[in-house]
Amino acid sequence: MTRAIDPLIRPEYILPLGATGPDMTPASSPAAQLPAASSASGSAAAAAHSDAARAPGGGKWRGRLGGLAQAQGVLRWAGQPAVRKTLLLAVLALVWEFAARWTNNDLLLPTFLQTARALIEGIATGELLSRVGASLTVLAQGYAAGIAAALLLTALAVLTRFGCDLLETCVAMFNPLPAIALLPLAMLWFGLGKASLIFVIVHAVLWPLALSTYAGFSAVPETLRMAGRNYGLKGLFFVFDILVPAALPAILSGLKIGWAFAWRTLIAAELVFGAASGQGGLGWYIFQNRNELYTDKVFAGLAAVILIGLAVENLIFSTLERKTVRRWGMQK
Repeated sequence: MTRAIDPLIRPEYILPLGATGPDMTPASSPAAQLPAASSASGSAAAAAHSDAARAPGGGKWRGRLGGLAQAQGVLRWAGQPAVRKTLLLAVLALVWEFAARWTNNDLLLPTFLQTARALIEGIATGELLSRVGASLTVLAQGYAAGIAAALLLTALAVLTRFGCDLLETCVAMFNPLPAIALLPLAMLWFGLGKASLIFVIVHAVLWPLALSTYAGFSAVPETLRMAGRNYGLKGLFFVFDILVPAALPAILSGLKIGWAFAWRTLIAAELVFGAASGQGGLGWYIFQNRNELYTDKVFAGLAAVILIGLAVENLIFSTLERKTVRRWGMQK
């Protein structure tokens, strides 16, 4: 009895169901031999592993395998971004320490250890923390006002032709103008208080953020715009429900640029014009210690500026990007 012959297969290639012989037995087929071969190989591997474990050098091999696993764990740990950045900062600190010891002039370049000691003493006494708090308070007020003004100006530019012309003209005129150059005029208008500093911070944040936001709005696909119009969205509802989520990567980039501009503008303003209303910020702390030739405290103030910048970048903006644009697949 033979199998049913498919019309597309030639009859001479059809084997009888009961075929026997050295090459015809079902047990000799590759499919039949596969489980046996797998079983034999598994048994051989187990036996080899057992023999290796019982051999005099088996413990040595197990130790090597354990060391290899630990090395792989260390490499995975070292590959994390936070660890890499920490190691980079440690290398820079070592270079600073060696350069300061080679210079051998504490007035020009204090060592990293001296700067760290001055930073810890400033934090312990509370002087440095009070200066940082004063600067961050002014910065938060100016930064928030700059964000609100940039969003309103950009929304007007998207919704009306007049707003678009106004934004392009103002950005072309005021974006190249350094914010610190407006501080003397701001002091004439608003006096020697926080209002002058807030004014220059708003100028530093407004134009780069408005430019980045408008570029992001312009890059929104027409399909999303049509979908919003089909849902009946108009005016600010259309901007905040359709354009802002779609342009969020560009908006976050503008926020980071605006933050950097605002922070350095505030420090420069305090360095040049000193305290505001009797309360000096971090820039005034640096300026005052420079006049008294406390170079280690000057470097401690600069280190505080850098540390605050790193904290804002890695704790606030990185978290915001991870929770939004990266989670949504809008950015790698």
